[in-house]
Order: sequence, then C-alpha cells, then structure tokens
Amino acid sequence: MEGVQPLDENVRNAPVLRFQTHKLMLVASVVQGLGLLLCLTYICLHFYAPQVPPQYPPIQSIRAQFIECDNEKGFILTSPSKETMKIQDNSIPIACDGFYLISLKGYFSQELSLSLHYRKAQKPLFSHDKVTFVDSITVASLGYKDKVYLNVTTHNTSCADIQVNGGELILIHQNPGGFCAKWGPDGHT
Repeated sequence: MEGVQPLDENVRNAPVLRFQTHKLMLVASVVQGLGLLLCLTYICLHFYAPQVPPQYPPIQSIRAQFIECDNEKGFILTSPSKETMKIQDNSIPIACDGFYLISLKGYFSQELSLSLHYRKAQKPLFSHDKVTFVDSITVASLGYKDKVYLNVTTHNTSCADIQVNGGELILIHQNPGGFCAKWGPDGHT
C-alpha cells in the first residue's frame, strides 16, 4: 500500500476539480476588479463634478438696529445693505411665508412702553409696559405683505430725549423654500 495516495490528494489532483477552482478564482478576481473600477469611477465623479448651486434662495434675515427715537416715527430702524431683508418706511416687510425667529433687545435711559407689531388689526408679537430694558425672543408665523414694526409710548418725556443702548431687532426665516415674492430693484414687489 505504499504506492497508494490518500484520498484527499487524489481529489485535489483531479483535472476537473483543478479547472473549476481556477475558474472560480478567475470569476472572483474579475468581480473584485469591477468593484474597484466602480469605486474609482464614483470617487472621480464626486471630486470632479461641477458645483451645483443651492436649490433654495438665501435665508431671509435682517439685523436691524434702533439707536434713535423720533417723536413722530418712534424708533428709527437701520440695517447694513448686505441683509437679505430690507427696511421700508421704518418697518420690515415680509416677502416669504413661514416661521420667523424674532428677537428684540435694548436698554433705554427712561421708562417706556414698547410693542412689536406685524399686522394692524392683530395683537402685537411683544408688548412691554413701563420698562427700561427688553430682551425677548419668539417664533411667529408671518406671511407675504406683513410688516414688522415697533410702536413706542413714552411716559413723562419726549421720544427724542430717550437714549437707547444696544437696541436691535432680528428676524430670521426658519423654513426657506416656501412662497417668496420677488423684490424689484426699488425694494417693492
């Protein structure tokens, strides 16, 4: 029995099985090569793809300051020209429907009553009576053609005599992509 090979070696040395093993390894190598080619193609397309502009318009926001009080107009709102929202007639017109984060801050040299409105027939968003400072924040649903404005009532003094420190009104649109009116070059729709 010296010349007889064990059964394991007989099976491995069989020509049919050797051909099937090589065929299986060849198929696995081809599949791996295709996978590598697909990965490299994806990476190249990702890095060399043209930059796509954003789908939504820029988020509507404004940071208006009020440091001066006029007897007829109340607090005078001002803002840098780079803001996406504008001030018109001492109010901030709303061009996009949706929720807005609204912040109102300021310190005053005299006691006053201050309210923040968005429609003439509606209750104010904020109403503070006989205060020397205000620091309020809320989220409100505003629509196209609403106008956010401040209303000031002074007690025992004229508005022009009131000094304001750090007065600011901030509006930030929270859900861009909804209805937005386009503003013309003159600032009107």
